[in-house]
Amino acid sequence: MSKRVYISPSNQNGNMYATGNTNEKIQCHKIAEACEAYLKKAGFTVMCTYNNDMYQRVRESNAFGADMHIAIHTNATAKHNVTGGTQVLLYSLDGERKKAGQAVFDCLAPITPGKSAERLIAKPDFYECRATNGLAIYCECEFHDTKEGSGFIIKNTTAIGEAIAKGVCNYYGVALPTEKNNAPQKSGTLYTVQTGAFKEKANAQKHLYALKKAGFEGFVIKK
Repeated sequence: MSKRVYISPSNQNGNMYATGNTNEKIQCHKIAEACEAYLKKAGFTVMCTYNNDMYQRVRESNAFGADMHIAIHTNATAKHNVTGGTQVLLYSLDGERKKAGQAVFDCLAPITPGKSAERLIAKPDFYECRATNGLAIYCECEFHDTKEGSGFIIKNTTAIGEAIAKGVCNYYGVALPTEKNNAPQKSGTLYTVQTGAFKEKANAQKHLYALKKAGFEGFVIKK
């Protein structure tokens, strides 16, 4: 049975970005879509909710039987005293919580531009960290109130979502979709492509010439 992941993106449309005339809700929904698609390709059972409040989301997550609950947000600081960075919030910094949070952090933090605020943070008072039955991973994916941070997020929502998903895959020991798709074929397997058979060699040569003229290479005439 595949692991179940519940994705809870921010609905905070009042949190405006420093650039782009956009907000946290719009961008986090894009990140969530990319994360959901990647996890499904990797074989996870995924539920993603876009419009409910966090209390209803927690109820849904628990009813869904989520093994992991991922909250997706972008960050801000009222004092504007940091240059940005990724933060992963957890109920506590021990055991499997820390291991799971670290796995996501290790994939997400390297791609975000800010560095001064990067770390794992214990937030037992955050409702989505304390009330979910599944492991809660609360991602703050860079700071949106800096020009560099907001510009990065807007241009990289797919990369951010996939980085979160890769961290989940790494935590559970699940092969990344690209690794599955590019797995080497078993030895001894042969594949043949044939485009025609002709009684007259002249006709075969005409066909071969037409293929080459169309830009296809590697075809030869065999008896």
